[in-house]
Amino acid sequence: MQRLFIYLALTTTIFSCRSKSEKESLAHGREIYIANCISCHGDTGSGVPDKYPSLVKTDRIIAAQTQRAVKLIKYGSGFENGMRPVALTDKEITEVINYIQNSWGNKADFIAQSQVKTIINQ
Repeated sequence: MQRLFIYLALTTTIFSCRSKSEKESLAHGREIYIANCISCHGDTGSGVPDKYPSLVKTDRIIAAQTQRAVKLIKYGSGFENGMRPVALTDKEITEVINYIQNSWGNKADFIAQSQVKTIINQ
């Protein structure tokens, strides 16, 4: 129950100072995260030590690493026990990355779907 309360409090904080379109994108990103990422990275993004990396306040997922994040989601890590590809549309990838990059103490500029499409087509 306490974890749910913390999760709801953090989610409320994330959405409070955003435009309507950003709030909608974050809400969709959260739904995508819950459906596809939460089983490994957890409801608070903390991951599992030595198994699944934390997404909390980490340089791994800030804007400078957006290209890596897009490719990990689209194609997986390529390692036997690593991250598997996730079957998401470009829009869904955009929304889940924006959600992760603006949750759990992370703060990054929003990326556009066109950026994701460019990264995938490189």
